[in-house]
Amino acid sequence: MANTSTQEVIEKGEKIDVMYITIESTIALASVIGNVLVVLVVAKNQGMRDPTFCFIVSLALADIAVGVLVIPLAVSSILSLLAIAIDRFLRVKIPTR
Repeated sequence: MANTSTQEVIEKGEKIDVMYITIESTIALASVIGNVLVVLVVAKNQGMRDPTFCFIVSLALADIAVGVLVIPLAVSSILSLLAIAIDRFLRVKIPTR
């Protein structure tokens, strides 16, 4: 049986959450920037107006929506769970008097 305290376990969980949020935010930012560049390049070049590039622009717009809408909602869900975990820890560690 390991002799670890609850505080050490919570601190490890918080570090993992911070790493996860940082990675997800980086992915969202790179996704939005990269796909906006794709849309701008196709819009600027007249030679890229055939159906193949229309599909590529459609995919880029869908990826922009994922980067703007889906990833931030996932991160906010993780932050909410983190806030609940901290609140529960403080309620146990420092009970009301």
